Amino acid sequence: MSVETFIQAMPKVDLHVQLEGAVSRDLLLMIAEQNDLASTYKKRKQYDDWVALLREPEPKQIDEILLEAAGWVRHPEDIARVVYDYGVQLAKQNVKYAEVAVNAAIYTDLGLTFQQVLEALNDGADRLQRGWKVRMNWLLSMPRERPRKSDDISRWATSVTAQKGNVVGLSLIGRESDQPIAQFRKAFVTAAKKDLARVTHVYSEPDSDSFATVMEQVQPTRVTDAWGLIEDDEAIEYLKEHDIPVLLAPMREIFLSRIDSLTDYPLRQLLDKGVTVILSSQMPEIYGATLTDVLIRAVQESGITVDEVQQMMLDAVRYSLLESEDKKAMLEDFEQQLAALREEHLSGEME
Repeated sequence: MSVETFIQAMPKVDLHVQLEGAVSRDLLLMIAEQNDLASTYKKRKQYDDWVALLREPEPKQIDEILLEAAGWVRHPEDIARVVYDYGVQLAKQNVKYAEVAVNAAIYTDLGLTFQQVLEALNDGADRLQRGWKVRMNWLLSMPRERPRKSDDISRWATSVTAQKGNVVGLSLIGRESDQPIAQFRKAFVTAAKKDLARVTHVYSEPDSDSFATVMEQVQPTRVTDAWGLIEDDEAIEYLKEHDIPVLLAPMREIFLSRIDSLTDYPLRQLLDKGVTVILSSQMPEIYGATLTDVLIRAVQESGITVDEVQQMMLDAVRYSLLESEDKKAMLEDFEQQLAALREEHLSGEME
């Protein structure tokens, strides 16, 4: 037994997943073939070019690729299918709970109602929970390139239908250069009034909105993709003072060719400065790494300890958007499992 086998076996939570980047390529292509999506393009070559990009995505085109490929999932039963399929992959990693962001506007643009989309998501999640004991909740994503749609999405997220349908947050996705954060202020204010969690990225790109502006406009519950955070001591102190966790998907930076390995990622420095860091997979199908892979590589390449990995997963439960009683029960279960797994996998390592 080893550190790697312990991480593989440990119960986990993933708080930062974008559904469109988590769906299996093979399943997407199967759905596209079954629905004869190639015939909807003017020329077959256009479809084939998108397939090639999906198989080997170009980082600069990733938003467009995901938007196009997700649009192949056009029927409620197919939405349920991709949710279930992704959930099975979580179960195989012993991920017990995931908070999954969904760009629902993709599917409403294709003619489905928001209620149909939400019912399809929960159909897949319900079957997953019954069969594999994995639970999912949803965040609705506002695409940065579509600010005019943000108010609609915020209204969906704060509706009674959404609250009954396991929607727990509102998130912002896309390139920060597309639109300034102020374009989404009204949507986030609506969410805050209904006590709905708000999630946004910071420092994802050069010349993006300032940290102070993002905090003022969004009042986030958590932040993601904080690539430049390590260089801003004031921002770090703000996050610590306001108890805002940072959900990091370091494989994103490798995909974008910002770093060659996690050795170059400032994870150790962020932890040493007292930032609450929780690792995540974000888009495992695109980045080629599951949450388990990320955690193992963080130990091997970033110098974090097994204790810190364990603490991250407990923090993931604590900072999740589960109800208090569910959170308490999951924490107790995780602590019991982790104690037993440490004895089984690490007793020799610790001697």
